[in-house]
Amino acid sequence: MYRSHNQVVVYGAGGHVKVVLATLEAEGKYRVIGLLDDNESKHSTTVYGYQVLGGREQLARLRNEGISNAVVAIGDNLKRADLAQLLREHGFQLVRVIHPTAILLRGSRIGEGTVILPNAYVGADAIIGDNTIVSVGVVVGHDCVVGSWVQLCPKASLGGQTRVGDYSFIGMGVSVLLQVTVGRKVVVGANAVVTADLPDRVTAAGVPARILNQKGQHGI
Repeated sequence: MYRSHNQVVVYGAGGHVKVVLATLEAEGKYRVIGLLDDNESKHSTTVYGYQVLGGREQLARLRNEGISNAVVAIGDNLKRADLAQLLREHGFQLVRVIHPTAILLRGSRIGEGTVILPNAYVGADAIIGDNTIVSVGVVVGHDCVVGSWVQLCPKASLGGQTRVGDYSFIGMGVSVLLQVTVGRKVVVGANAVVTADLPDRVTAAGVPARILNQKGQHGI
């Protein structure tokens, strides 16, 4: 039986919410009371049997009803950060969601609101910030430092002692080699191999990865 402090509302009703819901169900720690989304066309629809209750106008009501936990299930890093701040302002606690097949070694630390999906691996003494997505099959090596509001896409691999800055997007199948630093708001294209440091706000791709432009994620 779930108590009120084990209930959670999920913000987002797009494609990414499906894997987040599946992970919440597999973890079995929280009961999802419903979804929120600011797209009015999704209100009163369902995703995997969970109703979209409305948008941000529902936050005060939910808090008054004793719902205090939330998770943001939106892939876009900047939107996820904005919604995380909105939820905090309304008094919600952003919960970690970790699939039971994920492996977290000794000394690893996971920030609030971070979602770790099936078969991910987080090495010894690695640090992952707040509201980051560690997707299916990702490898985060020992002593890595991954920032907040980052997305590590499926099968991405970070060698030991690498660093990834806030808001960065590491594409599917990317390899970041040992002790390499990826800056803030960086986009790395799928299957790239990052062999040297990347500065803030760039887009890079290829083997080895080369900088394609200086604008970075979302042109900012």
